[in-house]
Amino acid sequence: LTMREIAPLRILALRAVGPPGCQPEVTFGGPPRPTNKKKDGDTIETKNVNNTDNNDDTTNSTTSFDPPLPPDEPTMASRLLRSLRNSSMTIQPYVAGTTRANASDVDISQPWVMAIYPPRDDNDDNNNSPIDETNEFLSIENGNHAVECLQMFIDALVESGRAGDDRLGVHFFREWVQAVTGGMEAKPEQQQQKQRPKKKQKGNSNSSRQFDHLPLGSLSLHNLASASIHTFRSMEYANVGSCLGTLDLTGTHGLTDSILTNVICSGSFPRLQRLSLKNSRKLTGKAVASLVKLRDLRAFDVGGCFNIHPNDVIEMVQQHPGTRKGTLTEIYAGGLGWTDVALETLLSFTSKHIKGLGIGFSTYLSGPGMILILTKAAGTLDRLSIPFCTGVDDAVASALGKALPKLAVLDIRGCNKVYSLTGMMDGRIAAGNSGAEVARHLFVLARYSGISNNSLEETSRLYRNELGEPVFHCVLDGGGTGGGVRR
Repeated sequence: LTMREIAPLRILALRAVGPPGCQPEVTFGGPPRPTNKKKDGDTIETKNVNNTDNNDDTTNSTTSFDPPLPPDEPTMASRLLRSLRNSSMTIQPYVAGTTRANASDVDISQPWVMAIYPPRDDNDDNNNSPIDETNEFLSIENGNHAVECLQMFIDALVESGRAGDDRLGVHFFREWVQAVTGGMEAKPEQQQQKQRPKKKQKGNSNSSRQFDHLPLGSLSLHNLASASIHTFRSMEYANVGSCLGTLDLTGTHGLTDSILTNVICSGSFPRLQRLSLKNSRKLTGKAVASLVKLRDLRAFDVGGCFNIHPNDVIEMVQQHPGTRKGTLTEIYAGGLGWTDVALETLLSFTSKHIKGLGIGFSTYLSGPGMILILTKAAGTLDRLSIPFCTGVDDAVASALGKALPKLAVLDIRGCNKVYSLTGMMDGRIAAGNSGAEVARHLFVLARYSGISNNSLEETSRLYRNELGEPVFHCVLDGGGTGGGVRR
């Protein structure tokens, strides 16, 4: 007897999208209830109205929204998903959403919600080394099988072009919260006050602290172009913010200043640590200014948001509490038109703790200026993205190799004046000979640079470790997705 082959989870997620009439809100919330009214006129339940045309800033983000009541009993799909969360199956590499490779998605910090599994020890000397393919792989950060299944469903919706507010509503996001927390609830505020009776909290700290015991999850709405105010209100009413630590809103073209300011940064998502707004092109400096309210923020990406100016980023970072504490360590803001003066201002108050920096696509940054300014962050900077910066050449690469010995990930795509990595590797050796701590391996994205395959082979023969293995890996084609992830 032969068992029928079971389709991979990704295929099942694609099939689950089904026809346009397939409704996840029914799957997780049960059949829709009729609209009834009490004698005093109060609505018991109203149906969520789908509206994808209310994303402009003239729309009030506090638009009336009636969230549906949770079902009396979990649906069959919910029960199956919850049993999947507690499954003893081993975690597998996450592959959904990568079938349509896009060069614009290759980045040193992307995929935003992925992390190395099994997690590395914070004290491990191997933290900045590439993935050991025999034992490690990329999976959803802080994920489990239930979270993975829901994320695959979102990715399948985006790929099929069938995403929308009627697909991702309150019931769907409630199920996501259940998948992350396993049904754990927030601590009552009175209990919080007993634990810290004399300590005063600022801003949205109180709401954040009552969720501290809940696990943190990661959610990607990458390229969900149809997302509107209803998507984010649904997340808010489902209390996604109680357990959301990482959020990828890359390419969500419906995201506006109003939504970011009045929903995401209004206190409903107090535990956000990593936020990508990359290529969300309706956002302006007003949206960036609101990020200061996300007090736990450690990393953000506003690359490609061409209505944002470097000064907007500088002012927000300067005022953010994470800058004073040294916890805001990753700033990715390529394509905003950085200058030497703007970069120097940013590094003047981040150089002691910054670990990841993206300032690419700038014709105004000079090579000598970058060397002089980035040297200030030599003690911490290990990820640097400077693609399509015309001031970068072989001499600059060599100088950066010596000035930034801890550098483990480098993006120099489009720097067509860089013809070889030999100078950079020479610089790293010189730094090591001077007593500096040098990262053991360097990952480089170099598509559209001046580096040829022959040049790369020559450099690879020259620089190897004690086991005879190359001490760097350079990608010259459109690949490299996930290669820069070290978290």
